[in-house]
Amino acid sequence: MYFGFEHITIEYGRKSILRDLTMDVPRGKIVTLIGQNGCGKSSLLKTISHAVTPKSGRAILDGKPLSAYPPKKLAQRIAYLAQVHTSPPDIDVRTLVSYGRYPYAKFGRGMTRADAGIIDRAISMTGLNALENQALATLSGGERQRAWIAMTVAQQPEILILDEPTTYLDIGYQVEVLELVRRLNREMGITILMVLHDLNLAARYSDRLCAIRDGSIYVSGTPGEILTAGNLRDVFGIDAQILHDEINDCPFFIPNKSMKELPE
Repeated sequence: MYFGFEHITIEYGRKSILRDLTMDVPRGKIVTLIGQNGCGKSSLLKTISHAVTPKSGRAILDGKPLSAYPPKKLAQRIAYLAQVHTSPPDIDVRTLVSYGRYPYAKFGRGMTRADAGIIDRAISMTGLNALENQALATLSGGERQRAWIAMTVAQQPEILILDEPTTYLDIGYQVEVLELVRRLNREMGITILMVLHDLNLAARYSDRLCAIRDGSIYVSGTPGEILTAGNLRDVFGIDAQILHDEINDCPFFIPNKSMKELPE
């Protein structure tokens, strides 16, 4: 296995979240986890950053558990952007992006000319040239998210983990961020694993979807294979019409009604 998870079980107290979950993330693809709130999507990603310790199982890179890699070496290969991130209120964009170079820093040595060039490229690629000296606190939500993604680009990872990267953004910024994510994949070959709640955007911007239900992967495949009336009913409890977006060549759905019974 290039990258993924083997036999992951996660429990919070007596509550079982994931049970014996195994998932393979193909190299160079955009893979999105979908599923109901609380199904374990973010918990699975947090096993990578060690924010969550599974009861059993492990995350794998090149056939070895992540624990087999020295932290700096692992940070040179995998970048993780959490759903909620904080920084000093007066930090500017360029300083934040420069943090992506820390996995490559040598003891007693500051930023090199090569580091500066990589930071410049990350800022340029994410469209932040005009904002690089501005404080994060003065930016819009979409601009801040691009700045955090620029930091991960400066890290030069081969794998990028994004936990709900469009949370709290309006639809314009959601599309902007996901266009950037797809560009990082297509132009830099970065393997992307992310969690999204908007299924239509997930279908548009992903190569593969993996739906979690009852603690394990219920179905996985291309957006066309996964975004079906049956799967939406089984995973999300909704009745929906499935249509095809001719411009973007992907499926999308219109919900008709919830199939869940409301309490009387």
